[in-house]
Amino acid sequence: MEIFALEKGQKSIVLEKCISCFACNAFCPNGADPYGLILEAWNRRYQKEGLPARARYLMPTKSPNFRENAHYTPVERQLHAQWAQVPTGARRVLYAGCNLLALPLLAMGSLFENLPVFGRFDLCCGEMYFRMGLLEPARQRARYLTDFFKGTKIQEMVFACPACYNMFKSVLPERFGAEFDFECLFLEDILLEDIKAGRLAVSNKLSGTAVMHDSCHGRILGREFLLRRRQFLHLLGLKTVETQEDILEGLCCGMAAGCNSFGGLQIAAASLRQLKALGKSSADMAAVYCTGCLLTLTMLAFLQPFFATPIVHHIELMRRALGEGCKTGIERRSAAVMAGVLKKAVPGYLNPARFFI
Repeated sequence: MEIFALEKGQKSIVLEKCISCFACNAFCPNGADPYGLILEAWNRRYQKEGLPARARYLMPTKSPNFRENAHYTPVERQLHAQWAQVPTGARRVLYAGCNLLALPLLAMGSLFENLPVFGRFDLCCGEMYFRMGLLEPARQRARYLTDFFKGTKIQEMVFACPACYNMFKSVLPERFGAEFDFECLFLEDILLEDIKAGRLAVSNKLSGTAVMHDSCHGRILGREFLLRRRQFLHLLGLKTVETQEDILEGLCCGMAAGCNSFGGLQIAAASLRQLKALGKSSADMAAVYCTGCLLTLTMLAFLQPFFATPIVHHIELMRRALGEGCKTGIERRSAAVMAGVLKKAVPGYLNPARFFI
């Protein structure tokens, strides 16, 4: 009944409750793509009403926004400047999307000595627009990125972020007509194969247990993609535990929960649900492979006073296993993002104005 309501543009409880987590597409046994119907409904709403003023600070191509304005250190700004130009003559390049640009210290160390990093905030993949159902802004991103990368010599684009990886590999080409000449690869898959083949030596094997948190995009990329994330941690020496019996049923970090109502309370509620699930395990750490998830869960963890499980990115664990230190600056960054949202976005709740991208 809800599918029919969505198709006909009628009122649906799905539109009221959806937190834009992709799960319905993963669970539907008939490939009905209900998530696409939800996005189309939100797109009609956007075309008619625009966006509320409180959402302006959260838009990736509006400046300033919550990522660009997050008080970067001189070292981090130097990395941003260093990554701003497409590396000349590089066959394989690591794409730094908005989430990795927010935590640039992750992409340091020996792993990246022979892997040039490239990325700028203005080259956002448009993932947030897609998740909000802003289909024309997402289509504009597809055109912009197609034109930008046309003529570059890049043959393999490597992604550390599953959101960027899924957008470039599937969403932008299949839904919005983007055309890229390079092959899309996921960084952790490359590292996994290098460890298995002996090309990358894990000299400082880790120990302990990690409770898994999966990206919404990881779920859409499929069960095999999720299983490789566990295998990767096993090769580093860790045991993994789950929050759900079926790995496809893990909860969202909460970031996308604001895509429906553009409200912070929905984000906090979804994030706290997952933090509660992660905290119930007796694991030594919660392992995440999406920098957006890392930022969101860390930012909201202060609302969960009894949550004491460290939240750690897979790249950080990889660098530890190589015997390297890794200071991500996540606590400082999450505090800066939270402060920016409270200062710039929250006052927008009192502003009745609307805007379009």
